[in-house]
This record gives sequence, C-alpha cells and structure tokens, in this order.
Amino acid sequence: MKHFLMIIGCLFAFSVTGQKEVVSAYNANKEGDYRAASTYIEQAILIEKSKTKDKTWRYRGEIYLNISRDTSLTMEYPNALRISMESYLKAKELDLKQRYEQEIMFGLNQVQIGANGKGISYYNTTTFDLAALSFDLAAEVARTFNIVDTMAVYNAALCYEKADMTDMAIERYKDCADITYQVPNVFLFISTLYRNADNDEAALKTLQEARISYPREQSLIIEELNIYLTNKDFERAKSNLELAAEQDPTNEILWFSLGSVFDNLGNYEEAIIAYQKAIGVKSDYFDANYNLGALYFNKAVLGINEANEMWKPRMTKTEAAKQKKLEDDSKAMFVTARPYLESAFQVDPSDVETIRSLKDIYARTGEDDKFIQMNNLLKGMQ
Repeated sequence: MKHFLMIIGCLFAFSVTGQKEVVSAYNANKEGDYRAASTYIEQAILIEKSKTKDKTWRYRGEIYLNISRDTSLTMEYPNALRISMESYLKAKELDLKQRYEQEIMFGLNQVQIGANGKGISYYNTTTFDLAALSFDLAAEVARTFNIVDTMAVYNAALCYEKADMTDMAIERYKDCADITYQVPNVFLFISTLYRNADNDEAALKTLQEARISYPREQSLIIEELNIYLTNKDFERAKSNLELAAEQDPTNEILWFSLGSVFDNLGNYEEAIIAYQKAIGVKSDYFDANYNLGALYFNKAVLGINEANEMWKPRMTKTEAAKQKKLEDDSKAMFVTARPYLESAFQVDPSDVETIRSLKDIYARTGEDDKFIQMNNLLKGMQ
C-alpha cells in the first residue's frame, strides 16, 4: 500500500514541477534572462503533463525567438529560430480550440521576418552558407501560411551558389522555376552551374526544357548555341536549330541563331538566307540586320584587301581586269551591306560599330553628307 502511495506522490510531484518550470520559464523570459528561460522550458517539455499543453510550446517559441534576437547568444544557440518555429507549430497542433491561433501565427510571422533578417546579415558578412540556411527557414515558415516566399527561395539559391554548394543552388533555382519566379533567368543560372561543373549535357537539357515554355526567349537559344560553339559542335548546333526553325518558322531568333552558326562555319550563303528569314519575320531585328550587314561588309573588305595585294607596277591586262573586277564587286558588296546596317542604325543609333561601318561605307560610296553625320556622331561619343 505504501509503495502504491509513493508512486502516486511522485506522479503528483512531477506534474506540479512541470507547471513550476513553465512558470519559471515565463518569468525568466519576461525578465530578459533568456538562457535561464531556455533551461526551464527544456525541462518542462520533458514532463508528461506540461509537454501536452499548447502554452508550454507557445512560451518555448517566444523564448527562442527572443534568444535569436540577442546577439550575445547567437553562437550558443545557432538554431534558435528553427526551434522557435518548431515550437509554435507544436503549439498550433495542440491548440485544438484555436484560442491562441492569432498569437501563434504572429509568432511564426516574427520567425519568418527574423530568418530573412538573419539571411541578409549573414549575406552582408559573406557567410553565405548560413545565409542560405536562414533564407531556407524563412521560406519554410511561409509555407505554414500556405504562402510562397519567392524572395527567400531565390535568395537561398543565390547564397548556396556563392557558398559553392552547387547541388543545393541548382535545387533552389529549380524551386524558383517551379513557382515561375525570375524565369527564364533561373534556367540560365542552372545551366551555368552545370557548365561550371563540367556537365554540359545537363546544361543543354535544362535549356531545351526551358525553351518548351519560352520558345522565343533569345537568351536561352543563345546560351544553348554558345555551348555548342564552345565545344566546336557546329553540326549539332546546326541540326538542332534547323529542326527548331522548321517547327517554329516565325521565330526570328531561331533563324538569327542558325545564321550565326552558318556564319561561324563559313557557310556564308546559307548564313545570308537564314539572316534574311529572320529579317523577313521581324524587319527591325537589330542583331539580324547588323550581322547580315557585317557579313557583306567583311566580304567587301576581304575583296578590297585581295585587290590591293594584286597591285604591282606592271600588270598584265588579265591581272588588271581581275583586280578591277574585285574592286567593283567589293564596292557592290559595300552597297549591299548599307541598307542592313542603316536598318540596324535606325533601331539602335548609339551602337558604335554600326556607326563606324556606315562611316566607312559612305566614304567609299562618296556619300559625303552621311559620312560627315557618322563622323560627328563618333566624335560626340568620345
């Protein structure tokens, strides 16, 4: 009988102690003694009666939220904000009648704000790994409100990247893509990370999948093209772009990109056709107009240089005739280049290379007024 009474007595003492620890934690927290408050509340959550009370977990959430704000305790309690979040969520679970719902949700909101603030502070001190974890926590808290903290997700990705945690950075950038935040740029970021990790195939797959949703996004097409060109995989670049252009013939960017490939391959006639198709779709497309004009311009310069190299004091009639033809053909090529470069100039009158090319053409074709105009523009840019 005595043995039975001893057990009852211990249980009763244990439950009272649980209440005492909760009260002690509350008072210590109120007095700003957060270390003591933490000690008391950790004891309380080990006691059966107090650990089933939402009040215990609400206090715990508030205590660790205060600890996270106390810079003198940062090193001692590095996970204070996460503990605070978990405590508030446990309180929410136990608050069956939702009497403290507003208080709990306010606490969680403060955790989210605190996590974002910590992330910014760590970022500013270049502690990028901890910054990423803080932004991850902010995004996790937001999800408890059924909200997506897009900025936190993106910031986490950026910080993981700066911390050279490539796999995590890619994962977070993919999260950004899933919530359509900072798209299509995030696909370029993912591609770059794969390329830096010497995984060009994964980079290409990322870009190709992105182009399904953003078929007219020039940056994606150009990035894919750059991978092919870097690897000198011209044939693959050509075949992929040809197929894409056939499937989407009104996409001027695809035709321009295909023209660039042919240009790099030295297939100038095919490049001209592709550039012309791009201009046919979009007459004021700067890149296509400029590249086509530059192609003709460069061919003209090569012809002039070849004619100059042929010169000698005594030339046969055949040699003189050949030189004359080269000069005439080159002059005609400059004339052919002119309207495309003029169209490019109309789109972007501040492009220096376009102005220089037009100045040279006008000098060769004897268009003095236009030559002076281009020359004055260049002087004004110096």
